[in-house]
Amino acid sequence: MSADPAYKKWLYDNKHPLYARSIINHSSRVSNLIFSDEFVLLTNNSKKQNDMRVMGNLCRYHDIKYDTNLHEQFTAWLKKKEIKWNVTTNRNNYHIASQILLSDVLSSIDNLPLKYKIFGLFVLTTGLRTEESIMAFNNHSKICCDGVMELFWDRKTKKSNAVFCHPKIHNKITTTINKSGIKRHMNSSILGCELRYLRKLNYTINATKIDSSLAEFMQGRRGNVSQRHYFLPIMSQHKKKWIKIWKNILLTYQYQN
Repeated sequence: MSADPAYKKWLYDNKHPLYARSIINHSSRVSNLIFSDEFVLLTNNSKKQNDMRVMGNLCRYHDIKYDTNLHEQFTAWLKKKEIKWNVTTNRNNYHIASQILLSDVLSSIDNLPLKYKIFGLFVLTTGLRTEESIMAFNNHSKICCDGVMELFWDRKTKKSNAVFCHPKIHNKITTTINKSGIKRHMNSSILGCELRYLRKLNYTINATKIDSSLAEFMQGRRGNVSQRHYFLPIMSQHKKKWIKIWKNILLTYQYQN
């Protein structure tokens, strides 16, 4: 069934493209684990939870195609085996984000209303956390100086240091943003992933294409305000390279307008 073209069409017609693709990619492997003792014995972690979602979609499609009640049997089996749909785990968000393609995220951002498109690109290029992004975006004119935003905010275990502001986005920030608007227009079903996962994509690009220690500093993973005299000159050295790399990314997906 996992190779059934109609199954793929059903997924893409009813699910977000990123979610549908993930389900399809795992369906072949997971289909053999439904109702198996092997699956029962697996650790109930994020991987098992994802496999359950794949199984659930396979069962639902089976019910639609053959007029059965397989999904009902599946949920009853999970209950009998004491396998819960949701568990509290320390999920590795960065691992989840690593499964997300930059091209897909950019395509989703491109379909957002203009204000949220600009904010989405701001989050992606700065790598700031959602709360930090809102504060920096709303106070952009006060914070941004010559393409660099010195934040140096410290919220217990979460720190933010300094980040670049891309010139392609800089002049387009003319409004403010709020949480309710983000929740309405940028939730995971629309964006294809949680907004915070853009932070991982940012880190991966900066660390692999520019400088890993600088990427860690800009995401608040190392350094603080007392070390600004050391890291800010490094930012200056890499500024042109950073702008060029992100310009190519933005131009590739036609975000220059």
